[in-house]
Amino acid sequence: MIDQLPEHRALPDDVRMRARQRLSEGMSPTARNGRPILIAAGVSMLAAGAVFASQALLGSSADVAGPPMQHNGEFVGKDRGIVNHVERDKVDPDVLARCAAAATAHTPASEWTPMATSHKNGTVLTAFRTAAGVFFCANTATTTTISAPNPAVPEGSRQVEILFTTPTGAMAGIVSSDVKFLSLSRIAGSGQNNTLPALVDGLFLAPSGFQKAETGTKALVNGEEFAVRGVPKPSASVVDRPLPPAARDTAETTRFGACLKGRAVPDPDQFAHGLTAKVSATDTMITGRFGDLLFYCRDADRDPTPGTVFDLDDLDEYRGQTIAGKTAFYDFKPYKVNEQGEYYDGGSTSAAAIGLVLDPRVASITYTSPGTADVPATLGNGTFVLAAKLLDRHPDARVVVRDAAGNVLETITPQNPS
Repeated sequence: MIDQLPEHRALPDDVRMRARQRLSEGMSPTARNGRPILIAAGVSMLAAGAVFASQALLGSSADVAGPPMQHNGEFVGKDRGIVNHVERDKVDPDVLARCAAAATAHTPASEWTPMATSHKNGTVLTAFRTAAGVFFCANTATTTTISAPNPAVPEGSRQVEILFTTPTGAMAGIVSSDVKFLSLSRIAGSGQNNTLPALVDGLFLAPSGFQKAETGTKALVNGEEFAVRGVPKPSASVVDRPLPPAARDTAETTRFGACLKGRAVPDPDQFAHGLTAKVSATDTMITGRFGDLLFYCRDADRDPTPGTVFDLDDLDEYRGQTIAGKTAFYDFKPYKVNEQGEYYDGGSTSAAAIGLVLDPRVASITYTSPGTADVPATLGNGTFVLAAKLLDRHPDARVVVRDAAGNVLETITPQNPS
């Protein structure tokens, strides 16, 4: 029994945004009466255990993200420069060559100064400066997209200007020097269309953002939310590294393709269907793969939720030499709402591990935990889904990977979400 609850402390902006997103992941886009479900920015949570609660109950695990700043003596956000893999003052020679080949309104590449590169979920986003201003170039496995130089300089405080968007959702622009935290989201459907960019020397870089930003985008800057004006339409992409598309000629691959539509997925035609795994009476998990990228969506009663791409680097909860995976939630219950407008008694406590198979010798993946029966994973086309009691967090729980002869390739201790 708890004799005294911890004192209430406000959640930092970055944790609050992730909580809002997870709430929306567990809800239908609209309520039963057809009115949109709105989630208040000030969702109240107890300070003790709030981060765990948002991960375990409100949706798929994700980065608790933000700049490295302290709030109320607690809750340090995860550095967005690390999450978005930022490198200052450098550019890969191949990236530079591809950007230079796609440039049409630029000085020679020898006059470009690389400011920063950020890469996440299959997109490399680079900022350059020339005498004519700053510009951005985004590379995927098959395309290059580049903006024209822009001399814009932010004036005033809490300023955000989006200068560059791509057809697959990368975004970049400039911010005033006082901006310490930035979240961008689409005004319509913000729960499934948002991004937490890296802030680098007066720029913001979001290699993994959202589509249709020009139709209405809002910014959360240092705790204040407002609409962003003048968002440009996506710059045209050049297909400079063409590849044949993945098959979409069966009922399962067609169903998989539906998960890819309308999402910020680089090179969506290249993702091959991995597997379709039914994990409960209502929910099915669908995976796909393109190189070291994992694509995942949850299909509840033939109503697929928008899918998400994950880098191999971000699959770190079930990580070894042979597999890499993270937690995804399913079987969401509708939320109840009290008189204060607070949501409770909903979400999900059912979880599965989703991931990539990294070693061709892998024939089986099994979750073992004392006192419970072993649970095997479903494998398909280099991906896996393991629906087990992952949330028990037993210290002796393990994931055992074997080859076709039953030999143990490795044993992995699950990690807490990072």
